[in-house]
Amino acid sequence: MTDITKASRILADAFKQNILIDPLPADASPVDFDTAYEIQQATLALTGAKQTGWKLSVATRAAQAGLGIEGPLVGPLLDGRIIENGATITTNDVHFPNIEAEIAVVMASTPDGNATIDTVLDHIKSVHLAIEIADRRYRERQGPVATLADLNSTGYLVLGPEITNWRDMAFLNVPVETRSDDKILAQNSDPAAWPDPFGGLAYLAGFLAKRGTHLKAGDVITTGACAVPTLTSHGRIEAIFDGIGTAHATIKAG
Repeated sequence: MTDITKASRILADAFKQNILIDPLPADASPVDFDTAYEIQQATLALTGAKQTGWKLSVATRAAQAGLGIEGPLVGPLLDGRIIENGATITTNDVHFPNIEAEIAVVMASTPDGNATIDTVLDHIKSVHLAIEIADRRYRERQGPVATLADLNSTGYLVLGPEITNWRDMAFLNVPVETRSDDKILAQNSDPAAWPDPFGGLAYLAGFLAKRGTHLKAGDVITTGACAVPTLTSHGRIEAIFDGIGTAHATIKAG
């Protein structure tokens, strides 16, 4: 049986001290996603960090099928780590900055646990281009179960330009590209490889309802990578959505 208390203490200490750790010991390693979620919640409580939203990963149907799951994996976004377009962080803030072009949503109100793609739209305040700067506390990359326990690799979120007229869905499935200092990190022009941001949001509402919680006004949700997540070191980072706009920030060498 997994020692959830031991696992969460190790991960919370790594988060608070901003240090890297080896894989969790065998007796503290989650064996399935349910256990990983238990560790994640216990870890978050021990960090004392304030949660201000949610992040979705493994957000495409193809990726979910590969793991045998029915929806995205869920983790927290944290207060002080949602930054404005053009902001700067340093290499002291992140260990392994993984750059992901994403669509983020800010909630206006609380959808119920039975929300559908159609009904969840009425609870949205705004939709934004975004860059998730995912990060991890492990020295070496881990599998999806261990990653989920580690706060689902939460790092920073660049909340980029607001998308006007988002209800017409014209922004969906445009070509997208990520760059670091003008070097192309990843490109995607395949609509089938995009996550469904509003389907993911409806899934999240139901996921949280089963766990006795809910989305609320002001929550920020980032809905999954629109191009392959790619590690970078430092420099100006961009997520360019063709014909829609660009989210950008800087990771400055510390």
